[in-house]
Amino acid sequence: MPPQTAAHAAATERRWWHAALGWATWGAILFPVLMVSSLLPGCDHQDSGDPTGTEAGFAIRDSAEIEIVENHFPEHHAERFWRMDVEPEIVLGGSDRSLLAGDSAHLIWQVSGLARLEDGRVAVLSRGNRQLYLFEPTGERSRVMGREGRGPGEFGGPAELQYLPPDTLAVWDSWFGPVSYFDTDGDLIRTRSVDLGKVMEASNGVTAESRRIPLADGGFVTMGGEEDPTLQPSTGTAVRSPIEFVLVDQEHATRTLGVWEGEEVVPVDIGGVLLPSFTFLDAFLAAGAAPPSIYIADGTRDEIRQFSYDGRLVRIIRRSTARVPVSDEGHRAWVTYLATAHGAIGLEDLGEPLLRAIPKRDYHPPVAGLFVDPEGYLWVSGWSASEVGGPDLWSVFSPEGRWLGVLPAPRLRVPCHWYLNPCWMGTDFLLAVGRDELGRERVEGYRIRRDD
Repeated sequence: MPPQTAAHAAATERRWWHAALGWATWGAILFPVLMVSSLLPGCDHQDSGDPTGTEAGFAIRDSAEIEIVENHFPEHHAERFWRMDVEPEIVLGGSDRSLLAGDSAHLIWQVSGLARLEDGRVAVLSRGNRQLYLFEPTGERSRVMGREGRGPGEFGGPAELQYLPPDTLAVWDSWFGPVSYFDTDGDLIRTRSVDLGKVMEASNGVTAESRRIPLADGGFVTMGGEEDPTLQPSTGTAVRSPIEFVLVDQEHATRTLGVWEGEEVVPVDIGGVLLPSFTFLDAFLAAGAAPPSIYIADGTRDEIRQFSYDGRLVRIIRRSTARVPVSDEGHRAWVTYLATAHGAIGLEDLGEPLLRAIPKRDYHPPVAGLFVDPEGYLWVSGWSASEVGGPDLWSVFSPEGRWLGVLPAPRLRVPCHWYLNPCWMGTDFLLAVGRDELGRERVEGYRIRRDD
């Protein structure tokens, strides 16, 4: 590996600073630019039950062996669709000890991964404590796995948690360290290494600091070409840097999933010092089974691209719905929401500086986050016209890309993000990292009620 230059060292320091803010639940779901690609025209074919496609609410066509699903409206009315509780059924950590069966609040710190097991227990990966915990739904701690170190089953900086049903948990260490596999009784099953040198040699811009999303087959998706944008002296000027999503298989062979514009950063002048303000808009990534797929969304378009685990683009999912306008009151609510998220890590009194710095958008972006549940349903976060500030709706798509319905979402203090603010979507629960009124980190579990 070539020696670090001063510029690279500075960029590395900035990346780790930003990552540390994410681990402290600053989080960022940021605003991307369009992905550079185009589609060839193809032959249209409608749903066989409705030759016009309007009654069914969708149309399907093929283009160069890519299926394109055009969704016009959801299949189910809101009152006949699934529901998600707006108050958490499970609360782990925080300052309200009355919600816990035991005093484990200190363990919920710098959470970097979540999962709910089939038996109802909740797995919480703490980067701060360098341990993986299993909690009963009551809050009682039942298992502790790992500790700080570089030996088998030890963590240098646990970065990602992967649940492999029914009984395996994988912890991916930072800096492309080893992957440790535990059973749900807390015993170490095995470890495996990741050859960072091979990954860096075969890809553009992947470094030891690059974050990953694990795949069920043992591969992962990581980011290459990422650089922190240089802040401009004038406030209200958004800056972005392109990133490349790179698919890495178990043999360390790589394949690009396209170049996307990364996180949007707006400089905020605080006493003559420019601080980066993240506007919670980005390119979004999710992965899941049934069928094994990788999903990427460009937040500026109502479109999601579905890739197979070998990197082929197999489906494009679109919605032809009206955009949600941003009023003056909605803009102020959005900036207040951002200020609250910044305040979660101690940056107080940013409301007015953010309001001066962040330009008002005409419309909310159509996508604010992606998740895939164990059955292959795709969950897309977004905004309603209610002007509450943060994303407050989930749209659900079938594994075939059809828009099934929309349900109100609990208003999280910081939105879910695929690596900066971890959440986990199951068939009957959403797990999210939140903050209590004192700013203390906690895990919240919201029940999903499916009438089918």
